Amino acid sequence: MRKAVLRYLGCPGCRSELAVEEKRKWKGDIRSGTLVCRNCGLEYPVTAGRPVLLWENAQREWTSPISEAMGIEEYRTIDQSMKELFSFGEKRAIELVRERDHVNTEVFESLKSIPRSVVGKMKYRESGKWMKTGNRRERLLSFPWKDGDKTDSFNIFMQRIASTKTDSILDIASGGGFAVSHQAFVNTKVKQILAVERDLKSLGNIQYRFKYIGSESRSEAVGGDVRKLPVRTEVIDTAMMLAALPEISGVTLMIREVFRVLKEGGAFVLLISEEPMVTELRVDGEFGRFAAEADLYTGYKKFESDSELQGFSVESSLRFEDKRGRMRRLISLKK
Repeated sequence: MRKAVLRYLGCPGCRSELAVEEKRKWKGDIRSGTLVCRNCGLEYPVTAGRPVLLWENAQREWTSPISEAMGIEEYRTIDQSMKELFSFGEKRAIELVRERDHVNTEVFESLKSIPRSVVGKMKYRESGKWMKTGNRRERLLSFPWKDGDKTDSFNIFMQRIASTKTDSILDIASGGGFAVSHQAFVNTKVKQILAVERDLKSLGNIQYRFKYIGSESRSEAVGGDVRKLPVRTEVIDTAMMLAALPEISGVTLMIREVFRVLKEGGAFVLLISEEPMVTELRVDGEFGRFAAEADLYTGYKKFESDSELQGFSVESSLRFEDKRGRMRRLISLKK
């Protein structure tokens, strides 16, 4: 982690500035230490070179947002979580969401340490060894979009972000860093790129990608929850998100947070599926009331409406059909 990134990072609890207490450095970067909120005093670790600004109860690997909303912490695929949802029924599932919300309101301790097993995965992936197995290097470390199909939705998504002529980019729910590393590779004028991801082992993937393309001096992978972004207020020019919206429980909370961290006139650009992961989770679907209670993605129309309620204006909303015949939406919001 570079000290310069502190001008963008903020306490996810009170959004205030952070000070760093260094323990170990390497070539000028902070490899381990503690970030301390100047206002409320909460502390967050810097581990394996990555700042991790999470609540204690939010540190876990990805699981289906359907299960997460019901308070089920064990890993679940979408199919597995839907089977559980069907078995509970909508009424009981909503009760579980409310029970989860009640428990979460009582847990506000910041994450002070990370399990050694997780740190090992972070270091392994940042070393590049994970990328060298199988054909991952060929699949994941090529950056073709600028010279690719000009009608392809991903290429248009990338170009839309680059066209904002921004100084700072925030990638929301970055996953392994596919989209944000593409943007960093060609958009060399951006001064700061932040990639926020909650699955901590993925931070190693993201940072290795930045290192591989020579963008490490202006790009940081940060551990954080999109519902409580570890970013100060009004410091970001452009936010971006690729496909992750259906994987979040707390969509309206995320919209509110993105609005907060963007500067006036800033853009939020998303490429998403038009419909939720399963049709039963539409507003008018079998489990529509559950999806609303769990704050899940229920379709692009509801998302656009919720964004406008938070203060965004919808600049454009374009429809694309992917190679499998599924409909995707490129949405550009403006603060």
